[in-house]
Amino acid sequence: MPSGPTNPASQSLAEALRVSFRLLSVIMVVVLFFYVLTGVKSIESSQVGVKKVFGRVVEVVEPGLAYTWPFPIGSIDVVSIREETLPIDDFWMFETPQQKSQDLLSREVTFAGLDPARDGALLTGDRNLLHVQLKCQYRIAKPLDFLNNIAGSETAIGDVIRSAVCHAAIRAAAVQTADGLQRTAGMTFASAVRAGAQDELDAFGSGIEVTNVLVVRSTWPMGALQAYVEAQNAVSKAEQTKNAARAEAEKQLNNAVGSSYRTLVGDVGGASATSGPTSRPAEENLIAQYAAAMAAGDQAASAALLAKIDDVLRSHDTGGQAARIIAEAEAYRTTTIQRITARVQRFRELLPAYEKTPDMLLQRLWTDVRESILNSPTVEKFYLTFGPDKTMVKINQDPNVLAEIQRALKAKDEEKSKE
Repeated sequence: MPSGPTNPASQSLAEALRVSFRLLSVIMVVVLFFYVLTGVKSIESSQVGVKKVFGRVVEVVEPGLAYTWPFPIGSIDVVSIREETLPIDDFWMFETPQQKSQDLLSREVTFAGLDPARDGALLTGDRNLLHVQLKCQYRIAKPLDFLNNIAGSETAIGDVIRSAVCHAAIRAAAVQTADGLQRTAGMTFASAVRAGAQDELDAFGSGIEVTNVLVVRSTWPMGALQAYVEAQNAVSKAEQTKNAARAEAEKQLNNAVGSSYRTLVGDVGGASATSGPTSRPAEENLIAQYAAAMAAGDQAASAALLAKIDDVLRSHDTGGQAARIIAEAEAYRTTTIQRITARVQRFRELLPAYEKTPDMLLQRLWTDVRESILNSPTVEKFYLTFGPDKTMVKINQDPNVLAEIQRALKAKDEEKSKE
């Protein structure tokens, strides 16, 4: 075959090689482009990225698009920083699916005690067992520490947190009573668990922050639950009865003397008394102090305390029945003094006439009394005639006379009310 620069076969081969080389160049450029794009990573708002070059951490990348050298030169590890929730059932009893839908008190107790292989429980400081369900809320607060010290899947992370929370719960329960943990110290217990778990996670630089620990449920073991509920009901009923009695006592004391009862007898229920809303110094339970002074034979102290009690009863702060009785007594005393004073004055006026003519004065006074009786509209009069005939007296009152008496009394009352 002839050869030369104008050989058609050589030209076709050369052209094919040129086309292949160009196509391969384009493919290599495209592959290189896509290879470079592998260094681009999209980071969501609940994530952060940790950029590495040759295995060394370069920076922490905020949410958005981030770029680094393609693998194997660089990489971006994405870490979720949103808050997660982890249920902790390690201290809860074993439950069948049917039991989970039942109320605790309606379940049938089929065994005398707990099965350590199935049932979890906390040992409290008063040597009681208590079932507790917890819920732990956490987030990745320090992504670099998390990547350097915690490796594994979500299950492994959960195991680390679960272990820290369980250790903290065991320690926190050891200083609580079972009853207190259920009734009043639940928040204190949960706070102690959160702090203890955080300390343990910080000890090896986990980068995990425990944001909250909640006590979801707590209960006594099923064998003791019914007795505990009955005891709590009895305590609640006793407290209600005590409160009702205290409220009734306060009502009665307020009706008796108003707010001053605290000064006189102290607070209801044995609580420390105050002097109430008065400017008087805080002297409490004066009546009990007076009784004690009398029993001890201390006359001076008894007299002083009796004077203080009298001051309290006469105070403007004292109300209720005591104030009404004292007011009525004061009014009666004033009326009695005025009446006696008037009688003394009348006696002094009549004394000179009596000393001169006693018989005449007595006759005149008797005449005045008879006139007053006979002229009174409220007195029914009977007139008797003397003679040999038999006299009959009707005891029943005359209705007309009785009506006149009632009208006279009513008119007298109206005049007094106008005055």
